[in-house]
Amino acid sequence: MFKTDNSLHVFAGSVYDKTKTAATAVAGTVFVVDEAGAVFTGAISGEFKVGQKGADGSIRMSPLVKFANATVNGSATAARAQQVTTISAVSDVPNTRYTLRLNFKNNVELFSQQSDLHFFEYVTGDAITSSEVVDKFIAKINNVDGALTGKVAATKTSATEFYITGLEQTWSLGLHTDTVVAFDATLDGFGAALETLTTAPSPGKGNGRQVAELEWFGVGSAGAPYRNNVMPSNQDLVSLYADSALIYGMVSLDIVLADPRHAVATGGASNCQIVVALKNVLLNEAGAAAHAHANTAFGVSGVFAAS
Repeated sequence: MFKTDNSLHVFAGSVYDKTKTAATAVAGTVFVVDEAGAVFTGAISGEFKVGQKGADGSIRMSPLVKFANATVNGSATAARAQQVTTISAVSDVPNTRYTLRLNFKNNVELFSQQSDLHFFEYVTGDAITSSEVVDKFIAKINNVDGALTGKVAATKTSATEFYITGLEQTWSLGLHTDTVVAFDATLDGFGAALETLTTAPSPGKGNGRQVAELEWFGVGSAGAPYRNNVMPSNQDLVSLYADSALIYGMVSLDIVLADPRHAVATGGASNCQIVVALKNVLLNEAGAAAHAHANTAFGVSGVFAAS
């Protein structure tokens, strides 16, 4: 999937300089200028454009917009979390069929009525200990013909307890979408054993993989299609600056364009979105100070506020 219009404008990077313009910025720099292309003075009512210089010297610019016409949103950064589900109070009942089902929910490529379901069982004999039950299920989960290799891992906590944790998934920009493993665990025959979601899965907010994917999608308007497929590719001609290893502060400006002058539509208001993602040192969206950072970065006052 790739972007084909000009309603989304994404600027991601580690260099921001409000004193630069298209003429003076170095490659990768995100900057803000006024209608004439001069340094933006910070007048809240003034018109401005966000821009970024590419490695080849080309400039990407947002439309000319006004803060007065924008709804500004910023959210606190949040760390990525892998799911941890704990199975505790495992019993030691002889001659019993213990079963555990893991239903994975993070594979969005499956049809809505499908699921990635794995079933494990262990039948006890006349003599059994809870530790043996725990060990058997750990061995089955970790060695189920490699089906779950790289997806989850089971770890023993005590003779009556173990936990299952999601593992980091393969990711490559434009080929493998960023995802966090999510699953349901269902017990049968475990008696009074408890299944507890110890840590909920979360992709986090502002993580580099998400920002890189957003930039990759957004810059499509400058060179779509360039998506590693059978179509002619010009991906090497488009500069991408998001670093998947960094955490980014993000600000989104949802803006009404009073007269976008569409070539093939009647006149009237339209909308566009400008997303600015800067590494945390430059734009820290982690609390009250985050919005002060945004105001400072853009050279304005009283525009960015908690939402």
